[in-house]
Amino acid sequence: MPKKKKKKKKVIKKIASKKIKETIYKTKKDWISKAIVNKSQYLKKYNESIKDNDGFWKKEGKRISWIKPYKKIKDVKYSKDDVHIKWFYDGTLNASANCIDRHLKKNANKTAIIWVGDDPKVQKKISYKELHKEVSKAANGLKNLGVQKGDRVTIYLTMIPELAYTMLACARIGAVHSIIFGGFSPDSISGRINDCESDYVITADEGVRGGKTIPLKSITDEALQSCPNVKKCIGNGC
Repeated sequence: MPKKKKKKKKVIKKIASKKIKETIYKTKKDWISKAIVNKSQYLKKYNESIKDNDGFWKKEGKRISWIKPYKKIKDVKYSKDDVHIKWFYDGTLNASANCIDRHLKKNANKTAIIWVGDDPKVQKKISYKELHKEVSKAANGLKNLGVQKGDRVTIYLTMIPELAYTMLACARIGAVHSIIFGGFSPDSISGRINDCESDYVITADEGVRGGKTIPLKSITDEALQSCPNVKKCIGNGC
């Protein structure tokens, strides 16, 4: 007679659940005293935003400076056929002025940007006054080179203060700007430049990232060979 096959027993392994330990850092009293809002103030604002969302944002929107004040708060829709999000859409403002100018009266000498270089030992604190000066210089320089409101500018730089200056300068004069990570290949850069239909590219000779020198100029030169619509390359790498 044929031997009966032995049924395989299912082996269920118990996986011991690992207890995750939470580490809680208590906020220093000095930090709490300097906070813009405390817990109760935050909860009050949050509840206001739930009860009267439009009224809440109508009030909060006035915290920034407007060239033309808004009357409409939002127009938001999420559906399969239509997704659109509009906030304060009948008002006009300048992002650069809101980042810098509105702070000059009271906080000109306060730190606006803390920059840490590729070498953490190299650091710089930039005040609102210094930031305003550098951004204004960059904006005037771009205008003198032909960059106008509505032009499209690609910025290809490493993490240096000039990246922030250039970005804010573009916003200041109304130029659309696209920032490319300062380590991408020529093909990746040219693809982004062409997709954006950029008129100008801003770069530098080279940059440093992770202790390595990035040859920004040669990478940009190679990328621009397949970007026929670029009017001009701007920067010390051009």
